[in-house]
Amino acid sequence: MLSELNILVREVTAAQENYDALGATRPIADFVDNVSNWYVRLSRRRFWDGDSAALATMYEVLVTLSKLLAPATPFIAEELYQNLVYNALGAGSKAPDSVHLAMWPEVNQALIDEQLSADMAMVQRVTSLGHAARQNANLKVRQPLAQVVVRTRTPAEEAALHRLQQLVLDELNVKELSFTHASADLVDVAIFPYPKQLGQKYGKGYPKIKQAMTHLDQLELAGRFQAGETVEIVADGETFAVAPEDVEVRMSPRAGFSVAQESGYLVAVTTELDQALIQEGYARELVRRIQQLRKDAALDISDRIVTYIADSDLMHEVLAHFGAYVRDETLSVELVQVHPAQGDSLPAHLPQATFELGGREVAIAIGKK
Repeated sequence: MLSELNILVREVTAAQENYDALGATRPIADFVDNVSNWYVRLSRRRFWDGDSAALATMYEVLVTLSKLLAPATPFIAEELYQNLVYNALGAGSKAPDSVHLAMWPEVNQALIDEQLSADMAMVQRVTSLGHAARQNANLKVRQPLAQVVVRTRTPAEEAALHRLQQLVLDELNVKELSFTHASADLVDVAIFPYPKQLGQKYGKGYPKIKQAMTHLDQLELAGRFQAGETVEIVADGETFAVAPEDVEVRMSPRAGFSVAQESGYLVAVTTELDQALIQEGYARELVRRIQQLRKDAALDISDRIVTYIADSDLMHEVLAHFGAYVRDETLSVELVQVHPAQGDSLPAHLPQATFELGGREVAIAIGKK
């Protein structure tokens, strides 16, 4: 995050010095979105645990943002600064009274890691495609999958994913990451040129175009068309410009895979589930329900709880394998299994919820510890 922050300071400073208002503001919006939807989410547990490095980093990011925002949104920037710096440190501190009296941020080149930023951008691209592949197969992110298979455009991009593969595995909730250089193992792709459009453009050249396109790498060609690129097709010594609207791209995943592809990148996830994966999916759904109950009960994010779960054969088996995971994710100091068949019931005075899981009704309750 600090690397990205200093890259942002570098970009915004250069834009301000060149009187480029759009260039000085749009990168800030992109950065804030990236911090909110990527870095904070990935560091969630560190914030829960009160990790001083994570909190200090977030503080530096927000204070620096207040200064970068000051020329464009002076009142929002001032509110941020007053809350984070002046009011927090007190009037006796050496901090300037206002963000508009503070010095402009300076770039710390030592904190910029261009390779890490490029690697992280590749992880984000692949995970975005992986989520699309999941959606294509109607597989929720909470359901663990066995494998994700990736095709990149260059060996350097593949190496980047190797370096940060745990992020890919965690984000896509899969057990294994592998790579392919032969996309035909995962998907059948065919490009069908439209005779009407190309016939109007090139007349008798259409059959030549169609024949020439069948000998090209269909996946690479599909990526170029889907990226909006016009492709030059050479046939019988002639060159024909074929636009994306001149063709239809047909993609059929192989059995057992769901695929998403964009601009030459391909990500496939396996769709077959064994019993262990199904049970882990149930555990993750249970975590989501407990978290929602915490939210409905207006508990603080750091509050520890005792979770009561109406016992069943399903829940007993799930908790036997994934009880520690459920405790850690929900900040439960204890999981208490209640046995309705024996006349027991959930504590009536506690917040409760009932939902269906694996075709069975599950009831839970939580109490603040």
